[in-house]
Amino acid sequence: MLSFLPSPIILLINCIFISLNVIIIATPMMLLGIIKFCLPFDVVTVLIEKTNYHLYRTWVFFNRCIIRLTNNVKWHISGDNIPKTKKSCIVISNHLSWLDILFMGCVFKGNIPTTKFFMKHSLIYIPFAGLACYALGMPFLRRYPKEKLLKNPKLRTKDIETTKAACKRLIKFPATLINFVEGSRYTKEKAKKAKSPYKYLLPPKAASLGVAISEIGQEIEYLFDVTYFYPDNQKKAFVDMMKGRIKNIYVNVDILKIDESLKGNYLEDKQFKHDFTMYVRSLWERKDALLERMLNDYESEKNKK
Repeated sequence: MLSFLPSPIILLINCIFISLNVIIIATPMMLLGIIKFCLPFDVVTVLIEKTNYHLYRTWVFFNRCIIRLTNNVKWHISGDNIPKTKKSCIVISNHLSWLDILFMGCVFKGNIPTTKFFMKHSLIYIPFAGLACYALGMPFLRRYPKEKLLKNPKLRTKDIETTKAACKRLIKFPATLINFVEGSRYTKEKAKKAKSPYKYLLPPKAASLGVAISEIGQEIEYLFDVTYFYPDNQKKAFVDMMKGRIKNIYVNVDILKIDESLKGNYLEDKQFKHDFTMYVRSLWERKDALLERMLNDYESEKNKK
C-alpha cells in the first residue's frame, strides 16, 4: 500500500514498526523466561509455552501486516497444501536471507506450532530479539574455527548436544524445528569457496537434521521441505524489504514422508549415516532443479510483460 513512497521514508516506517513489534512481543517473552527459570515446574512451563505460542502468532501476524503495508509483494506459492497441526514438526529449507525467517511465518500462517530455529550463538546478543529467542528455547549453535577444533576436538560434539536437547523439548512441548541445512546464507562467493556441486545452493550439512530425525522421527507429524527464491532481490533481500522493494517471492512447500528408511541412529550406525547423507544430497539436487524452474518461470512471466 505504501510502496509508492520514497524508499528512505519506507525504510523509516519499517524500522519503527518492526522494532516496535519485536520490543512489544519480546518483552513479555523475556519476563516469562525469567519466571520459567525461577519456577521450573511442569505446570508453570506448560502455561508459559502456551502463552509464548500466542505471542509468537501475534508477532507473525503483525510481520505479515507490515510487509503487506510497505511492499507490493506478489507471492508465487507452490507444492503441497499446508495442514493445520498442533504436533511437533520439522522444516528444512535453503537459506537466502534473514527474510527467510520472517517469510516462514507468512507462508505457514500459524498452521504449525511455534517455530524454533537453529541460530548462530552470536545472535543471542541482538537487543530484545536475542533474549526473546533464548527465552523461547531456540537452539543456539556455535561455529568454531578449524584451529580451535584441532586444539579441542570435544567442541565438535557441542552442536550435536544442542540438537539433542532441542529435540527433547519438542517431545515435551510441541514446536516446529527449522533447519537451514546449508548452515549459512547462500552467496555465489560462498558457493565457490565451498566448491558446491549445485548451481543455486551451498552443500547441505546433514548432521543436525540426521540427529533430529533419529531422536524424534517417530514423534513429529510432518517434515516440510521449503524452497525460497527472490528473483528481483538476490543480493540484499532484507535491505530491499526494508526499503519497500520486494516484488516477487517464490516459495515451494513439499511434505516429505518419514518412512522406515529415515529411521535409524545417525551417530552410531555408519550405514544409516551414509544413506541419510545421500538422501539429503538427493533432496538438494531436486531443490537445485526446482530453483532453476522457478527462475525460468520468473523470466517467462517477465518476458510476457
